[in-house]
Amino acid sequence: MVLTVSLVHIFQQPFQTIKTCYSQIRQKDDVVKISELIDAHIDEHGFEYTKHRLVCHNVIPQVLRRDQILHIPEILIEEECWYDEKGQKFWARTRNLSWSEIATLSNIITLSITPNPTWTKYEIDGITDFFGTQPHGVGYAVEYFLKKYTEKKLLEHIKIIDQECSKNSDTLM
Repeated sequence: MVLTVSLVHIFQQPFQTIKTCYSQIRQKDDVVKISELIDAHIDEHGFEYTKHRLVCHNVIPQVLRRDQILHIPEILIEEECWYDEKGQKFWARTRNLSWSEIATLSNIITLSITPNPTWTKYEIDGITDFFGTQPHGVGYAVEYFLKKYTEKKLLEHIKIIDQECSKNSDTLM
């Protein structure tokens, strides 16, 4: 079964401020243990590209870790980001590397300007699909848990961005 998460939020802050504050999520999220920059360059389209590897706590409750592959203390997540300065667009893709043979866990994040140039649209689309766990009932339970957990975490990430924007505006005053 495939479960999806979609979220749209409008920040009443300019694009560049939100883009800068977005990068603070990796440092402020209590699930992230290590954030390592793997690659940074300008790609063939002129977009700024970065790739991070994140080591995160395994948040799946022990009771749902029936499949042996789920019994790991940490999970590895890859985040790739593209920034188009001219078009004022930012995309990020996160995906779970630890369970890629049994699951698809991924998010696509987009930041873009709105008709009001001092506001920024923040969109997230995520997918959770455990296709390799047995019995299937456990896979469904893990998917449902991760869907709810992801929804909660995305709201926390919005709060982190808001807090970072407030800090930045207080510093400017």
